[in-house]
Amino acid sequence: MNKFIFLKMIVAYGFFFNFCYAKENSSWNDYLQDSTQVKSPVEYLDVYHKYSVINPNLKIKLTDFGNIDKTKKNINYTLKKYGVQILNGKVVYDVLRTAVPVESNVDLALLYHDKAILAFRIRELSTVNYVKVPFKSNKVTVFIYNINNNNFTEIPVIHSDSEDKSEQTDQLMGDQVTYDIKKGQYTYLANVKTYKDGKISQFKAVLNGSLKCISSTLGCETTGILSAEKQAK
Repeated sequence: MNKFIFLKMIVAYGFFFNFCYAKENSSWNDYLQDSTQVKSPVEYLDVYHKYSVINPNLKIKLTDFGNIDKTKKNINYTLKKYGVQILNGKVVYDVLRTAVPVESNVDLALLYHDKAILAFRIRELSTVNYVKVPFKSNKVTVFIYNINNNNFTEIPVIHSDSEDKSEQTDQLMGDQVTYDIKKGQYTYLANVKTYKDGKISQFKAVLNGSLKCISSTLGCETTGILSAEKQAK
């Protein structure tokens, strides 16, 4: 009888342990994803709750935090709350928490990573139809995250709204992040097409190794160093 009770206790303990372990960051543990991405991380994400594996201790995810209903001037509308989370070691950090119109396409693209930083771009393509004159919106923002201290710099690149029935906005035509080992500087370069004249111009931002802005096309006052917050439990 004692052996039977002891066996039941072992099984119960094993179940409890596995259950608790699975609960902690379970959404970050997909063995198939991990094994296929360690050598080649997924560079582009446009599906909520999917993540990219930079290495076994560093993963990034586009997260859906649910919808929120709003009312403005007697008009009811819905926003989508979403964010970017990074699993750094065993801790999940929120790098971004924001909201977009529910009719939006959001994607995350990895631009660069090394032992010190992880650079990624967020693009929001939205339809704002809860105003008197509906319009399209295109917003592009780059984030450069310091892996060691969980600080990051946010670089606004495009925030363009359509102004007529054509619903055209400025467009990103390509971008990249590079590192100059001699200067210890990170450079973000992007080609932006302006819908009004169709011309393509270059956007450039240069940061030092501490992610402090050295120069930027829109001015360094549009950037700053922020701290990623630990995920609220």
